[in-house]
Amino acid sequence: MRVALGLALLGALGLVLDSAPLGESRFASARARTSVWNGDIYVANADGTGTTRLTRDPAEEFDPAWSPDGTKIVFSRFTGLRYQLFVMNEDGTNPVQLTYGDASALDAVWSPDGARIAFARCRGSCDIYTIDADGGGERQVTHAPPPGERAPTWSPDGRQLAFADVDGIFTIDARGGDWQRVTQGPADDAGPSWSPVSDEIAFEASRDLWDDDIYVARSNGGRLTNVTDSTPLDSVPSWSPDGKQIAFMRKRNRYTRARLFVMNADGTFQTSLELIGDAYSRPSWSPDGTRIAYSWLTACIVPKVAGMTLQDARDRIRRASCAVGQIQFRASRGRRGIVVSQQPRARATRMIGARVRLAVSVRR
Repeated sequence: MRVALGLALLGALGLVLDSAPLGESRFASARARTSVWNGDIYVANADGTGTTRLTRDPAEEFDPAWSPDGTKIVFSRFTGLRYQLFVMNEDGTNPVQLTYGDASALDAVWSPDGARIAFARCRGSCDIYTIDADGGGERQVTHAPPPGERAPTWSPDGRQLAFADVDGIFTIDARGGDWQRVTQGPADDAGPSWSPVSDEIAFEASRDLWDDDIYVARSNGGRLTNVTDSTPLDSVPSWSPDGKQIAFMRKRNRYTRARLFVMNADGTFQTSLELIGDAYSRPSWSPDGTRIAYSWLTACIVPKVAGMTLQDARDRIRRASCAVGQIQFRASRGRRGIVVSQQPRARATRMIGARVRLAVSVRR
């Protein structure tokens, strides 16, 4: 059974999982990412036209979320050791870091009034936090045992949060407190998105076959409906501001890239926008409903691995959407097992999957 796409928890290194093979748990707490989207944030018109790239940093960026006033986009960026939240202008200018520390920050979403941002803070296990829009006033909302909670989403009045747990979808007062059950797990329920105009929550789940579908349930746990009921893997639903449509990612099989789709809220008229995206990064509508921000794989930007251990270099190369090429072992005065040179050079831009050749130190 597919396991909770949106609940890929960070391991001891604070790294999120990307694409766990079918049947492999994405709750694994100590597995570093093996194939990371070296992604950038893009925005397109709601009909798929007019694509614009907003970020060009060599680090991975994903999970964009538009502010209610349409002027800002919050997103996660890999900072070298952890993922942290950044906020930028809606045209991609002036990115500012909001979160710091030894735990990753993911799944950011704005409160309806734009005053606060909810997110998951993860290090081995995840909990839901909120912060002020400027990064201050951090507050922990959930305090649960591993593997923890992910993917917070605000109720229309901003008083509650829904989130995904290994046992299902739950709601909680935005200041913390007792949980209220929405869905009965474990059924791989993940990635909840609360309608901005009703008590309905969309989420992804594997309740029949290995493939995930988009479901909609009442926030009180009533009336569960499968709205996509498709063979492909459907993930990370996102409501339009008027509550009439849902954007989501669809991946037809493990060998193809995910595409951004839009459908009516009842599942009718499922339409591909012909935009390649990240199956685990939620798209986000602009407040006026005319544009959608999303993340997708851009290129292999070769990382600097000289000076790293061979194993760390392998992991870093794969996280950059490159591949490990020929490895030569060279006599060197350096410490055994350390990369002493690489080709291509660091920060070179290559096609996705490009091979990086390494020379590794051995004893003279």
